[in-house]
Amino acid sequence: MEALLDEYGRILKELKFDLFNHNEDKYSGVFLPVPFDEYWSSSLKIMLVGRETAGWNTDNQKNTIKRVAEFSENNKISYLLQEATGRYKRHLPVSKDGKVITKTRSRFKQYFFRLAKELEVNPESIIYGNLFAWDYNKKSPRTRPKNELKEITEVSKKLLAAQIRCLRPDVIIFAAGFVGVDQVIRDLFEENFSGYENGEVISGKYWEFKPVDDEFSNIECFRIAHPRATHGHGEFREKVIQSIKARAAG
Repeated sequence: MEALLDEYGRILKELKFDLFNHNEDKYSGVFLPVPFDEYWSSSLKIMLVGRETAGWNTDNQKNTIKRVAEFSENNKISYLLQEATGRYKRHLPVSKDGKVITKTRSRFKQYFFRLAKELEVNPESIIYGNLFAWDYNKKSPRTRPKNELKEITEVSKKLLAAQIRCLRPDVIIFAAGFVGVDQVIRDLFEENFSGYENGEVISGKYWEFKPVDDEFSNIECFRIAHPRATHGHGEFREKVIQSIKARAAG
């Protein structure tokens, strides 16, 4: 855990703040996942990766790139990490009796809880990650100028790579869609895990692969459409679950 926080701090300090237009700074608070205790005790460690927070990480008065810069410049990045990781842990609402509330309108969260139920793991044992560590005005940062998007993408990849290295999941499911994100995933593994080896690939629907790096080559990776996608994508969400069950059965 400490190693992950150290990596977060190091990476955020390297953010090139001068590339951003601070007069149009509508970026969310930075998204920094940390595991619940249940993750470490789980026999099956799952990471489910979306695209960006798209709103819930924005309306907190603790956002903007400029704010990250101020914390970095004042050598208070540890306070920013506390904020962000505390915010992350609230993504799973809990009832008065201490149980995770699984009723949700979010298609992404519905799949999150379906994974937990069908794979028989505690919802708190699943790590929720994102390809982009910021949203912009509750939407994708892909709408931003090239220089901003490039920096957001580069730093986000470094943060996600740190999560994978430190948390060592058994399975990573990229449920971020496929338009405009596959290249980010390819670059993530090329730059941090010696590339990737493809398994089954069904264009626009399903991509199965593993990192080449020997240290991480046991991680089974999938890329499917976002859980809100219809038109035949449901069978591939099910295919991922069945593949993981087969792996667990061993």
